[in-house]
Amino acid sequence: MKKTLKQDLENTESTFSFKFTKLSKAQSELRTEALTKFSEKFAKTLAKNALGTRTDFAQQAFARLSEPDSFNWTDHAVLCIALSDIRTRDGLLRLLHDEVDLRESVCDHLGREIARADKQWITPLATVFGGLIWLTGFPEKTRGAINLALDTDPSYSLALLLDIALRHNVPASVWSASLEAVSLEACLKGAA
Repeated sequence: MKKTLKQDLENTESTFSFKFTKLSKAQSELRTEALTKFSEKFAKTLAKNALGTRTDFAQQAFARLSEPDSFNWTDHAVLCIALSDIRTRDGLLRLLHDEVDLRESVCDHLGREIARADKQWITPLATVFGGLIWLTGFPEKTRGAINLALDTDPSYSLALLLDIALRHNVPASVWSASLEAVSLEACLKGAA
């Protein structure tokens, strides 16, 4: 029987750590190829239609996170690119906020993708993972994800914001209410 993330979180100590996957040379090359392809596609289409590109990438990532199957390298690349652009990331967070029943499976996906990610993509992946774990009701477990994000990039603003909220025992409902108050379009345009 496969353990769910929720079971893992409920059965671990107060910290949560990630186990990174050692990729073969072929896997690493496939990952790099997919990331390069989608990074170039994102940049090219963003220059022509920023809102449309961000909407497409956020919706693609959301649709894929909604499915139970493990990610291939194309899925991994789309997710990494979507989360590395702040407006697209915020749009995806807005979409995920409304889907409470999906949070656990989305966190399962994010945990697996963090384990397979190259260092430059870990911060946005770990930060979104931490935010969703917090919203799911595990603030003490969120600390491991936010620490990982800040260890990788100490200036990442959303990780810093979540770190401050955790240190001051701010309830997740405060962040939830702020996500709920902003429309998807506003997030994608940068108003969040």
